[in-house]
Amino acid sequence: MILANLNSSFDGFFGVFSMTSFILVAALVLDRLLGEPKTWHPLIWFGRWVDLCRQHIQLPLDASASRQRMVGVSAWLVAVLPWVMILLALFWLLPSWLDTLLSVVVLYFAIGWQSLREHALAIYQPLSTDPLSSEKLDEARLAVSYIVSRDTQNLDESAVAKAGIESVLENGSDAIFAPIFWFILFGAPGVLLYRLANTLDAMWGYKTESLRYFGWCAARFDDVLNYVPARLVVYTYGACGKWRSAIRSARRPSARWKSPNAGPVMAAGAGALGIQLGGEAPYFGKVETRPILGEGDLPMPQHLKEAIWLVDKSVYLWGLVICLLV
Repeated sequence: MILANLNSSFDGFFGVFSMTSFILVAALVLDRLLGEPKTWHPLIWFGRWVDLCRQHIQLPLDASASRQRMVGVSAWLVAVLPWVMILLALFWLLPSWLDTLLSVVVLYFAIGWQSLREHALAIYQPLSTDPLSSEKLDEARLAVSYIVSRDTQNLDESAVAKAGIESVLENGSDAIFAPIFWFILFGAPGVLLYRLANTLDAMWGYKTESLRYFGWCAARFDDVLNYVPARLVVYTYGACGKWRSAIRSARRPSARWKSPNAGPVMAAGAGALGIQLGGEAPYFGKVETRPILGEGDLPMPQHLKEAIWLVDKSVYLWGLVICLLV
């Protein structure tokens, strides 16, 4: 009797992991085949909801910093929690096969693997022409402007490649591995909470006068949710590239630049590729001097393609490790 109960427990345990692996693989395959929807996306609707919440909840800027922060916390809860609660209710009401289908759909919409690859390849392809013409360089500058906030009009070939590589490495963590991490821990509700919180950080997490205090909760909560996944990505980039260089680069004090998560991820990725990122970059008409991340050569177009492949290998490694847990 005891042995039968133990066998039943093990079957249930491994059954959960088997279903988790199936959902993960299905979502990744869907993402590679379909990419992001071109005309609509659930996050567009969420963005409109977020704007509505801010419009009706945010205090005037002359309110005290503490009050603005408290209201920012309330606004975060109003913006995010209703959707997570609706998803939990659906899982409670729907049959198990619809639960599985819904989980695949939620994870598919949360992952941005193919979208990241498409943006990166749009930068790499014009840069890969030989010789590189001014028209092709302008095309690459325009493509990189879609995924970075720096001024791109006057960037040279290496600077365009560097901007693209930094975005690929950082967004690889935010758009691929963190959603997978929270899905493995808490299923579809976990990945939905992460994706909405990450989107809210992108909308409210800026240190501008109007968002410095109101967006404090959105920025800090996103840092917390990304902390562990970012450290796992550091070791993943190292495992899929130059290990010693990646880990050494991520542990340097300069890697803590920008944010507690983005810096180590980009430093590890740069070290894994054997290149230097960071340094000077133009933002809003001014040149910002940033610490050097990584070690090795200056980034060139071929390194951008290598960065795409580094992220691809990392996805395959995560998928293999998760599936082997079955």
